[in-house]
Amino acid sequence: MTYAERMAAYAARAAELAAQDPTPALERAVSLLEGAGHIIIGGAAGLSAAGGLDYQSEEVLRRDFPALHALGYHTLWEALWDPSRTYLQKQGMIAAEALWARYDFPVIQAYRDLLALVEGRNYFVLSSNIDDQFQKAGFDPDRIFCPQNSIADFQCSVPCCDALWDGEAIYRTIVAHMDPVTYACREEDLPRCPHCGAPAVRNMRGRDVFVSWKVMANRAPFERFWAEAAQDDTVFLELGVGFNSPGLIRHPFQRMTALWPRASLIRMNRDYPSVPEKIRSRSVELGGDMALHLHRMRLLASR
Repeated sequence: MTYAERMAAYAARAAELAAQDPTPALERAVSLLEGAGHIIIGGAAGLSAAGGLDYQSEEVLRRDFPALHALGYHTLWEALWDPSRTYLQKQGMIAAEALWARYDFPVIQAYRDLLALVEGRNYFVLSSNIDDQFQKAGFDPDRIFCPQNSIADFQCSVPCCDALWDGEAIYRTIVAHMDPVTYACREEDLPRCPHCGAPAVRNMRGRDVFVSWKVMANRAPFERFWAEAAQDDTVFLELGVGFNSPGLIRHPFQRMTALWPRASLIRMNRDYPSVPEKIRSRSVELGGDMALHLHRMRLLASR
């Protein structure tokens, strides 16, 4: 099967599920969570997008970044990856996006509903998101592992030390003085390491100079939880995970569902909800509106 054929099959399955009454699937999902000894939550971009942090939506760009829309962009993703931007435009756009996604956007209701479903239960979160919505919603910080870190922290680009510092004041300074039409910022507002004066960079995985102590603090607890889950009635609750980086959540979740005899998978995804045939009997597929599904599950669980 070609890539195009696979994507068409995913789209067809998503449309099929979106047209069905999801109530039986939601009831089964709630039942699985209530019977689980371990719950491993995998949260990705689709979960935040369900609450309005949608980088692929023209409506969101028009609403929250009207100047970028006026420049001819259709989505925030398109603007942030435009190769024709100047360096100072790029830095201005990154700062504006960080303020929006990490600091100014309210806690998304879908995260509140999700927390209500698992609070008091034995859960751990694995997330590729960089917006810290899990932390802002009140999930136990000792039960969250985000290997890519968030967009909140800065570090030295050398690095001369392993210090990290919060980026909110940096982002606000950049945005306060940038051109509101072009998003070009001032070079003097770009951050530098307070210790050696080198340029500062965001503390995110992918850089050769990545300072990892903060992001890896929960790795060992997560790995212990994962090992314990292999022997228990475990539910993988996968939320909004597509194919941008499937190797972190999507592929391991479905692989462990196949390998662990007492594991089940709940996959919620607007565009890619289908699971492999060999684990379909131990899985729940939910397409459509993820925020609505989580809210309905919360109501079902509280009956």
